[in-house]
Amino acid sequence: MCLGGPGHYLGSDQTLHLMEREYVYPGVGDRTSPNEWLEQGRPTVVERAARKLTDILAGHFPAHIAPAVDAAIRGRLPIRLPREAMQPRRPA
Repeated sequence: MCLGGPGHYLGSDQTLHLMEREYVYPGVGDRTSPNEWLEQGRPTVVERAARKLTDILAGHFPAHIAPAVDAAIRGRLPIRLPREAMQPRRPA
């Protein structure tokens, strides 16, 4: 068995400890099985990232930018997103 072999890092307690604490799962990476991936329509990482972007923009509204600061930024840069679009939508 390779894990029990001499000098194999995966068999080290330190490696296991670090993997349990410091492993980062990718936000748009695909961790499904190949069969699940096929059943889901074989989405690409770009498609998953675009979906995540849409979700973020639909629900994240910056409240930390004061109106005066926003106006100053918009006065200097060609911001295309209207400030009104950065507000939560009111239920109809």
